Formats: sequence, C-alpha cells, structure tokens
Amino acid sequence: MPTFTARLADGWKKAGDHISLILVPILLAVMQTDSIRQVLTYDGAHIGIKFGVPASVVTIWQFVSLPGSGVTANVGLPLSAPFAVVVIPGVLVLRAGLSAGYFGTIAAELLGRHEGFAMSVLAYFVPFLVITALPYVILVPLALGLLGFGSLGEGGAIVGAVFLLIPAFVAAGYLFWATPYLVVLRRTGFVAAARGSYQLAVDGGPYLSYTVGYLGLVLLVSAVATAVVVNVSAVGLLIGIVGGGFLGLVLNITTMRFVADIDPQCPTAGEWPEQHRSGDSVVNT
Repeated sequence: MPTFTARLADGWKKAGDHISLILVPILLAVMQTDSIRQVLTYDGAHIGIKFGVPASVVTIWQFVSLPGSGVTANVGLPLSAPFAVVVIPGVLVLRAGLSAGYFGTIAAELLGRHEGFAMSVLAYFVPFLVITALPYVILVPLALGLLGFGSLGEGGAIVGAVFLLIPAFVAAGYLFWATPYLVVLRRTGFVAAARGSYQLAVDGGPYLSYTVGYLGLVLLVSAVATAVVVNVSAVGLLIGIVGGGFLGLVLNITTMRFVADIDPQCPTAGEWPEQHRSGDSVVNT
C-alpha cells in the first residue's frame, strides 16, 4: 500500500482543492467552549502530548493537551443540570448535521458522486446522530452522578468514570474509528458501518499500520500544538483553531481515501501513481 507520508501528501493536495470544508472543523472547534475557557483562563506554562484516532471531524482539540490537575474528562459541553438537558441535545443535532455534510461531501468528491453538503446532511444525518450521541449517552450520566460514582466526592464521578472506562474507550477507538467513513462510502447505516469497521480492525494489516502511523503523527503534532495554543494565549488559540481546521481536513480526507482503498465493499477512490503502487494488493474491483 502507499506509505503514510504519501497518503498525507495526497490528502494535503486534495484539502487545498476543497478548502471551503475547513469551516466545519473550525466551527466545531469554536463550539467546544469549555476547552477555549480552559486555555484563556490558564495562567502559567504548560506542555503536553495527546493521542487520538480519526473517528470524527478532526479539530485542533484532538492535538491540544488541555491544562488541568489530575485526571479529567472534557466533552466540551456544560454537564450540570439543567443546562445538560437543554443545551446538549441541540448541540448534538448541530454537530451531527455538520459531520454528516462534511464526511458526505468528502466521500462524494473522492468518488465522483453528485452529492453536495446539504444532500449529504439529509442522507447521513441519522447514523451521524448516533455516532455523535454515543459518547454523551455514556459520559453524561457518569458526570451527573447517576451511576453510583457520586460517593467519590466532588468531581469523583468524572475521575472514577475515566479510570474505569479508559481501557474500553481505547479498544473502542481502535475497533470503530472507521465507522463514519464507512457510513458515507458504503451509503449504509450505523450498525452495518460499525460491523465493517470492527472487521477491518480485527483483520489488522493496513488498518493497524495506519492507526499506528496516525497515532504517531498526533503525538508529534500535539507537542507543538499544545505549546502554541496554551502558552501563547489568544493569538495561539486563533492560530491553532484555523491551522488545526486545515490539518483536520487533510487528515479526514487522507483517512477517507485510505478506508476506501482497504475496504472491499467500498467503490474505488482512484488509482495511485505508479511509484506509490509497487507492492500494492488489489482490494477494490
């Protein structure tokens, strides 16, 4: 298969051709108000690294290790009642719609389909609403102390939940990060796409190699992004949101084509130049 760096170069070129899509990761980054508040109110020097997989629209927050003490979980939304009941559903609907349009448009551009942003929102909204809501279905009850973690003291719900759920989230991240890509590439529902992602993950091979390469890239970028966004105050935050939006678009496009290349049920996303195809195995027909 083409190398990870060759795929990144291809994704960078295609992102430049579809630069208007950068507005989606920028908007989603701005909507994560808790993260912005933590950066703007932090007083001191902070360094850090972060890991992540391309399981959603990639924004600057996938690369920034936020300043904090101890173990925390930041979902970017106010979780205290009554705000959780009012705000979270509306934000989830907006995020799902933006993600559906964004992923659907990327897939359409790669595969030569005639689907615009609005058409993609209508076609894929339901599975993306499920994908978007699942983390909150798990985290919100824990954060509100509804599952018995309240005895851990103030903030104990979050701390206890994180310690208990870290292995599960790591495993789920690896097994199912291809789900949103398969939804738009196969034009299928959430369950079928999740099953497809699981099968690709357990088969290993290119899927495992790409995941490792992606984790390494996020690790390297996060060291720089964290230093700039957290320590250079408002200017660094602005640079990070815009620059992270473009990098996110590059990575989502790169990953979309990768999934199309390795999944036997996906249509082909085009041929690679000869210098990148030596040793390739034919997956799509």
